[in-house]
Amino acid sequence: MTDANVSIRLANDTDRDTVIRVFHDAGLDTDAALAEGTTYWVMERGGQAIGAIGLEHGDGASLLRGAAVVPQARQGGLGRRLVMSAINYAQGRGDRAIYMFSKGGDWGSFGFTQVPLAVVMGDIPDAPQIQAYRAKGERPGGTTWMRQLS
Repeated sequence: MTDANVSIRLANDTDRDTVIRVFHDAGLDTDAALAEGTTYWVMERGGQAIGAIGLEHGDGASLLRGAAVVPQARQGGLGRRLVMSAINYAQGRGDRAIYMFSKGGDWGSFGFTQVPLAVVMGDIPDAPQIQAYRAKGERPGGTTWMRQLS
C-alpha cells in the first residue's frame, strides 16, 4: 500500500532536532547525526515528521544510519520505503556496498547478508558512527549487515 500523503525529502541542518527525536523515540543511537559526510532524509505526512533515515558515506560504500518510523505511523510499508530510498541513493552515487548495524530484525528481505564487524570497520573506517564508537572505546551491538550494490 502506498500512502500518497507521505513524502521523503532531504534533511538539512534545521532538521537535526527532528532526526534526533525520531531516532531517539525508536531507541536508536543519535551520536553524529547529520555530521559532515552524511545524507539524511525526513519522511513527512501532512507536514509532520513521521520517519527519518541516514547514510554515512565512505569511499565507494555507505553505512545505513538509522531507519525509524514513529510508532503511531508504523504500518503500510513506510519503513521499507525509507530503507529503499537510501539504498537507491547509495546505488545512484556509485557505491559498491551498503552496510548497517542492527539490534534486531532480519534484513535479508532487503538484500542484506550478515558480515563480520571487521569488514565494515575496514571498508568505511571514517564513517561518523564508526568514529563515535572508536572514540568511546565501544563496539556496535547486534548484527552487522552488508548489501552488495554493484
